[in-house]
Amino acid sequence: MTAIELQGAYNVRDLGGLRTKDGRITRPGVIYRGDSLDSITPADSKILFDKLGVGTIIDLRTKAETELTELNFPVPRFRYSVLIEGRLGHEPFPSDDPVELAKVYLSNLDVGRAAVKGTFDIIAANLQAGVATLFHCAAGRDRTGIIAALLLGLVGVTDGQIAIDYVQSNRNARRVTKKLAENPLYANHDKDRPEVILLHERSIIGFMKLLREQFGGPRQFCLESGVTEETISVIEENFVIAPPTLVRP
Repeated sequence: MTAIELQGAYNVRDLGGLRTKDGRITRPGVIYRGDSLDSITPADSKILFDKLGVGTIIDLRTKAETELTELNFPVPRFRYSVLIEGRLGHEPFPSDDPVELAKVYLSNLDVGRAAVKGTFDIIAANLQAGVATLFHCAAGRDRTGIIAALLLGLVGVTDGQIAIDYVQSNRNARRVTKKLAENPLYANHDKDRPEVILLHERSIIGFMKLLREQFGGPRQFCLESGVTEETISVIEENFVIAPPTLVRP
């Protein structure tokens, strides 16, 4: 779980190095999560596409969020919206109460099943081909956070490790919020709401608990969303590795 320092995006990180229940870890350098890439610089592009080898971008935002910016990447880009089109900017921000936010997350994931299937199909194909994948939304914390949690839960990462990854989005929360404020779709009209909302581990742990209670857990949810057993097996076999062995002097 290494942060990628960029000039035009502030919440990009590697999902590698997270511990699973059986003591293994997620493979570094193959799956990245992030915030909007609309403002990345040429230097950022070199880091992402040349140094890190990102070969596919998956955009989890709605069409309205992407049509104001001309996006040109040297790799394929796919858009799978987690949210229902047309609602963003017309409905109130979700509650920042951890219990309520967990419920919102589960509801969003439920309506975003097509995004889950599309994203996981691409991740599996890229893992087989040795190509890195980066998926992102606007802030890289909520929509990206639930897709990341589902993916990590699918391969057996512990809830504690999922939560550690989730709250890493607090690192540059102020910078991300400032960037989002430039788009009227993300305007916060609630005067009583704090300018910067920090994430709590309880939100994503509560989400994982609800996912198990209401949908049978990550694997069952994926299967019922159209992700095949074969795709799941590819992800499990290629995204999890044995931890590096300590070399004793």
